Amino acid sequence: MRKPEKIIAIILAAGSSPNLPFPKALAPFERQTALEIAVKNCSYLGASLVVLGSDAKRILPAVPKSAEVVVNRNWREGQLSSLLAALRKINNAAFLIYPVDHALLKRNTLVQLVRAFRSRSTSQEIVMPRYNGAYGHPVIVSAAIHPEFFEAQTAREVIYQIPQRIRVVNVRTSSIFEDFNTLQSYEECLRKFAARKR
Repeated sequence: MRKPEKIIAIILAAGSSPNLPFPKALAPFERQTALEIAVKNCSYLGASLVVLGSDAKRILPAVPKSAEVVVNRNWREGQLSSLLAALRKINNAAFLIYPVDHALLKRNTLVQLVRAFRSRSTSQEIVMPRYNGAYGHPVIVSAAIHPEFFEAQTAREVIYQIPQRIRVVNVRTSSIFEDFNTLQSYEECLRKFAARKR
């Protein structure tokens, strides 16, 4: 039986939001922000690592006190640069990649993924959710392939490089790939958020 790895949640909130009237992290969903939802969902894993970049000064006061913050000054270089900024803070731990704009995710999906990660086979290093044939987030990655991200051009390159090391988890929710980039897609997420059963 493998020794359970510690899993650190990395919440990616460094990108710019040019098509929205607010940074994605501060997008309101009823009485909470997208960032608060993410931190709350990940709280059972311990302290989350929130990566900020664009609008960092504006978002910083709104980061829940339970989370640790990493500021990626190279955020314009893309999502991998934010992931690497977080990985430099992590020593020999597995990590969960959680984009802040996946506000429809619920904790039970994360619990399902963590359970799959804890019970994976020796050759499996990545756990990824799938719904109706489409993959999404969060993705959990073992500490063993941590160094590969520093050699890659994109995170996707590492994740999909060796299909045999991925454990796919079929979930019952499209929230794993429902994000928002525009006012229209935000309003659609907001509508779904309000309509779903509590």
